[in-house]
Amino acid sequence: MAKDTGPRDKDMTQELERIEAFSEELQDLVITQARRMINLNLYTKALLSTLPVALLATDEEGRIRTVNDSAEEILGFREKDMQGRLLTDLFESNSEVADKVTQTFQRGRPFHMGSESLRLGSGKELVGNLYFQPLRDEEEEICGILLTVEDLTYVHFLRDAFKRYVPPSVSEMIAQDPQSLELGGEMKVLSVVFSDLIGFSAYAEQYPPNEMVTILSDYFSEMTDQVFAFQGTLKEYVGDELMAIFGAPVEQPDHAERACRAALAMQERLKSLREEWAEMGRPPLKARVGINSGPMLVGNLGSPHRFSYGVLGDQVNLASRLEGLSGVYGTEILIGENTARAVGGAFQLREVDWVQVKGREQAVRIYELVARSGEPLPGKRRRCLQSYASGLNLYQEQRFKAALEHFEAALAAWPDEGPSRVMAQRCRTYQETPPEEDWNGVFQHKRKK
Repeated sequence: MAKDTGPRDKDMTQELERIEAFSEELQDLVITQARRMINLNLYTKALLSTLPVALLATDEEGRIRTVNDSAEEILGFREKDMQGRLLTDLFESNSEVADKVTQTFQRGRPFHMGSESLRLGSGKELVGNLYFQPLRDEEEEICGILLTVEDLTYVHFLRDAFKRYVPPSVSEMIAQDPQSLELGGEMKVLSVVFSDLIGFSAYAEQYPPNEMVTILSDYFSEMTDQVFAFQGTLKEYVGDELMAIFGAPVEQPDHAERACRAALAMQERLKSLREEWAEMGRPPLKARVGINSGPMLVGNLGSPHRFSYGVLGDQVNLASRLEGLSGVYGTEILIGENTARAVGGAFQLREVDWVQVKGREQAVRIYELVARSGEPLPGKRRRCLQSYASGLNLYQEQRFKAALEHFEAALAAWPDEGPSRVMAQRCRTYQETPPEEDWNGVFQHKRKK
């Protein structure tokens, strides 16, 4: 006779089946979670190994138990030599590191040491940021420390090197982007300033060499301060000449205006120095400046063995020529027509001439940078500039006799007026020997300086 499987036995069977199914699902869940944990652990290890910082984890006694791959390279120790050592032993008797480790354990909160110069037991020296983070167990008890060491040695070196050539704000940006220092260049529209001392060689014959070196050093320091004040980049000193770049390596849409403001500030500061140095028996230094704007090649130029940050191109050469022409016309600051267009009405400008410089076929209009816009000028100076402008228009129309009268009027108003003297003499010459019939008003300068 078959055994009766009543409702109760059926329920029992169904319940067992449900338990078996749940057990299988639970096993699958455990396996899945285990796989996830394994993958997460592998991912974490891979991530930690690629981080560009040193990571060291200690136990509750401050002994190192885990390090990442970068720790070996940054700290100069092999992993096996760090395992089990007290964290403080790595940093040769650095009391601040020891103090931060103690405070992290005692207070249970993070600490930071910024841009510290560190000497390690491995013999390595570095500048680094150190971050001390307490580690806690499941009961929130401190069970160790995680130390992060960020190596800033190269950044510190770059910042220290570049602060000699650019303002601190610019050197900081360069230090944060070391890749910008790779060899190569790109075309950009920039402004360049050349400043040269007048008659410095003659002074060098009158003063002992060591004194002239000191004077020149003080002069360059003062002038560089003015360049930096307007975020310019010092390119170089050559003899008694200074060269600066505006608009690179940091983008400056108003680079032409910055260059002009820096040039005016340099001349104003030099005027003050003449007064200060007169009491010290130092020579009354004067300088002339040339500024030009335009497309030029900028970057780290040279060879893989030796290169420097700088600019090249026709517009750079023209800036140098303008500095030399400033001496010809007796002006303090001459700028090219590109710069004149770029600065708009920010300055009082005076058109000086239309010239062709040596080594360049294209003629360029040159302007004197007189003053900032709105800055009051003496009445005699204003009359001089007005007479000059009238004279220049007549000169370019080949009405040399009438032009001469205006240039002489400009000299009468302002006797030390260099451009008026030059143009008056040129008018006299052209009255005696007129230019060729196809003359278009361009004067050709045969010499570079």
